[in-house]
Amino acid sequence: MKTIVRGSIAVVMLGLAGCASVPPLQHVLLSPPQSERAPARSSDWTVRRVRVPEYLDSYDVQMRTDDYVLTRLKDAKWAERLPLAMTRLLQQTIDEKLVSNRDRPYQVDVSVDTFEPQSEGQIVFSSRWTVTDTSDDSVVARDNTLIQQALPGAARDPAAIGRAMSEAVRQLAFRIVAEAG
Repeated sequence: MKTIVRGSIAVVMLGLAGCASVPPLQHVLLSPPQSERAPARSSDWTVRRVRVPEYLDSYDVQMRTDDYVLTRLKDAKWAERLPLAMTRLLQQTIDEKLVSNRDRPYQVDVSVDTFEPQSEGQIVFSSRWTVTDTSDDSVVARDNTLIQQALPGAARDPAAIGRAMSEAVRQLAFRIVAEAG
């Protein structure tokens, strides 16, 4: 009987020790750097909800660890679904960076092909985008864009991933403004 009790206590202790070593869950945001969070004057440009592949439309932060494998980070989740976060950050950045043509009724459509951190220490962001003048349905600009952003520090650090992925989205907004603005 004593052996069973001791064995049970040992199992419970190991279970508790395992729970104590789990890192806390971090919620990762796509956002501009906190030092650059000045409220932007809104424009007449509208960013439609960004389209992403289904595997990206979740709260899981995933890293490409092989050509055919994505691995979910156990200690990180997106604070909001990626299509919404990307749409919001693109709209904020476009409104912030536009100097001319603020009053144009432009609609921005973005379709993402790839948006992921890779275990080699970089973010790969591939997208197709179009800016349309809604007053006459004419295409103002369109392009396929590939952005590769280095991951500072540890490749699996949620804060570094959030920073680098936010910067990649902002770079896309800068390119859209440069081409169509």
